[in-house]
Amino acid sequence: MDSKRPFSFRPWHFLTAILLFVTLTGIIAEKNTGNIPPPDENASTLTELHAEDDPARDGITMLFFYRRDSDACAAMRRNIERMDAATLRGIRLYAAEVEENSEYFYRYNISGVPCLLILDGYIEAKRVMGLVSTDNLRRIADRMKSKPSL
Repeated sequence: MDSKRPFSFRPWHFLTAILLFVTLTGIIAEKNTGNIPPPDENASTLTELHAEDDPARDGITMLFFYRRDSDACAAMRRNIERMDAATLRGIRLYAAEVEENSEYFYRYNISGVPCLLILDGYIEAKRVMGLVSTDNLRRIADRMKSKPSL
């Protein structure tokens, strides 16, 4: 290369950079999603809510609103299902898919998913929006169980 001639990018430089970017992105994405287990519908601690069910009863009820095609909802569902039995003792867990249960979506004024609605009897005690870690969910459940009923 002549020292007086300035460097200029050629089309093959851009093609190489794009190819490298796509390859590395694919490798990294595969590593990050490869260790997430697929959801096991049969082993769920969440009871699917249907139109004839009434989740609001005496005691504490956690009502999880989700969409089937949402990755954030799937991650939140896994976090809820990871809570241990001792933490969940005395708490009823329901899951409501917003497309199939629109009446609950409107009744409880759900503005987005994932959403975890915690009821103490017929009164809303707490609303948790977005993706929350299992540890924080345990703390919330413990706090709700130790709190006197409304």
